[in-house]
Amino acid sequence: MRHARVLLAITLTISLIVLVVLAFVRMPNRECSSVSVVAHSVNKSIILDEQDVKAMLANAGIETVNCKIKDVDQSAITELLSRNPYIKKVNFSHFSGTRLIIDYTLRNIILHVYADNGEQYLVDDEGALLPFKSKFTDDLIIANGNFHQHYKKGVMAGRELQPVVALSNALLADDFYKNQFRQIYLNNNNQIELVATLGNQVILFGDTTRMEKKLKNLKHVYQEGLSRKGYDQYAQLDVRYQNRVIAQ
Repeated sequence: MRHARVLLAITLTISLIVLVVLAFVRMPNRECSSVSVVAHSVNKSIILDEQDVKAMLANAGIETVNCKIKDVDQSAITELLSRNPYIKKVNFSHFSGTRLIIDYTLRNIILHVYADNGEQYLVDDEGALLPFKSKFTDDLIIANGNFHQHYKKGVMAGRELQPVVALSNALLADDFYKNQFRQIYLNNNNQIELVATLGNQVILFGDTTRMEKKLKNLKHVYQEGLSRKGYDQYAQLDVRYQNRVIAQ
């Protein structure tokens, strides 16, 4: 009886292995049933979603659904997506059963730039320039004024835009700054001005030298001074000088 049980267990194990091997061998000849896209994004809006990816694959002539799994060119899919300006990293492209899963991470978009020629483009937290897309509805920091750099695929922020990217990252890292300053203006002297959401004053920020100290001084003025006296008390705040804020 004991030997019979052992023999049965061995037979079942072998049968299971055979079934797994057969399934593994037959899987490449089965057809892709569907494509699922997983997009990871810090932003609320998904600037490149499943519909966009499927359109990209179709336009590139890459066959997926109803195509044999072995004939789906996953390396071509990864290469295609890696060239997309909105994608920071393609994490993987693989099959789960007959379903193709495409997983990627999108860039963290922080800036909406209006260049001096009226052109619009987006910028991520690392300074990569991205084409403007109207479907992207996040409330980004606006940068406008004397920006001469125009969008070009694969280009990073230049000398005049780099400080604005650094300042934007600093603003977004603090809830007070993020809510109070939603626009950065570059004047004709290439000096940064901040536009506040509370109050009508112009804030002369200058360059990004001592950036953290300037922001800290501004926070103190708003929280300890203007919140009591009124946000329209002054027409201008100047934080360009060491350890002081000049209010006029």
